[in-house]
Amino acid sequence: MDEFNAFIEAKRCLSCKEPRCQQGCPTEIKIRDFIKKIKENNLEEASKIIRQNSSLSTICSVVCPHEKQCIGHCILNVKKAPINIGKLEKYVFDNVPFKDEITKITNKRVAIIGSGPASIACALELVIKGAEVTIFEKEPFFGGVLSYGIPDFRLSTERINRLENHLKNLGVKIIYNKMLNEDQIIDLKKDYDDVFLGIGLAKGKKMNILNENNEKVYDALNFLKTANYFFRYQKGNKPILKGKTIVVGAGNVAIDASRMALRCESEEVVIVYRRSLEEAPANKSEIKEAEQEGVKFKFLTNPTEIILENGIVKGVKCEIMKLFEKDESGRSKPIGTGNYQIIDCDNIIMAIGQIPGLEFKLIKNNQGYLDCDEVKTSIEHIYAGGDIVLGAKTVVLAQKTGRIAANYIISDKK
Repeated sequence: MDEFNAFIEAKRCLSCKEPRCQQGCPTEIKIRDFIKKIKENNLEEASKIIRQNSSLSTICSVVCPHEKQCIGHCILNVKKAPINIGKLEKYVFDNVPFKDEITKITNKRVAIIGSGPASIACALELVIKGAEVTIFEKEPFFGGVLSYGIPDFRLSTERINRLENHLKNLGVKIIYNKMLNEDQIIDLKKDYDDVFLGIGLAKGKKMNILNENNEKVYDALNFLKTANYFFRYQKGNKPILKGKTIVVGAGNVAIDASRMALRCESEEVVIVYRRSLEEAPANKSEIKEAEQEGVKFKFLTNPTEIILENGIVKGVKCEIMKLFEKDESGRSKPIGTGNYQIIDCDNIIMAIGQIPGLEFKLIKNNQGYLDCDEVKTSIEHIYAGGDIVLGAKTVVLAQKTGRIAANYIISDKK
């Protein structure tokens, strides 16, 4: 979005007295106010307004499901096209250098485990308040799910590098290739005042269907990690998916995996999903882009068995589903019809959700996530945030927990 178009888009904003867009934003950014500053061509002030509530706008402006959040709540949805808030936010941070002034409020030493969205937000809020922050990252690259989970065609490496360099310039120390177990994490309390866990969800869920462990059945997270490291960092080998690929699931991970499969030489990619398009959790804009690239969709289709021939994947047996009343997720519940079909394929990518990759002695809830009092774990001075607490959610919600944890750490005088 160039300057002229951004200005025209901002001028469309009605500056509502009670802005619904702000209510739809998980971090309650004062959207009306920052758009007003764009109208006045005061991007630096617009940046400051956004920064009051968000630490990762350069990322969230690109990957957030805006149609479900701020844009979805815009009053112009009633009769006209809503304001493209995400692009306006992106425009601000593409044209204003990062500026964070350090205010010496605390002299605490804090260890942060992981360098994903929650950890980045926590580190940024802490370091600008004077804390000495060290990030321990198990991978060789910065960003956690931002670097290995979201493809470069959706989130550029430059945006991730920009955040990394900003943290380093502020004094954050980042140690790569450092895998810590729970005992080692707890031992960090000997050298640090507080510890923050932002380790995310490292394993993909399984359907527990016949032949799911075949070598041609890939976990979406592992597949994306291998592919992203090749395309983004030129590390490792490019995964090759010859023939037809089935992707199971319709969340953003599934959409990313389907588009990546096309880039890994798959001749045809089909997403199968047990619900309908309306219930698909992926951003509708991402689904549209996948369709434009050639990804096909089969809705109301649920895999029940992977078909092998001499140990080689030949297809997926699927039950045809129908929708019933809504379940606890607020979506219509899929019910099997007893009718089946076999879809021929050569590769399968499972993208049906994520679970924690590490076992912890810290108290967990019945879903396996860390059981926290907001962001406080069962061990004093150890905090946690992001997907390890929330489950697989959005970047904006993860960074919100990181900011909350930072505020707890700063306010705790210890």
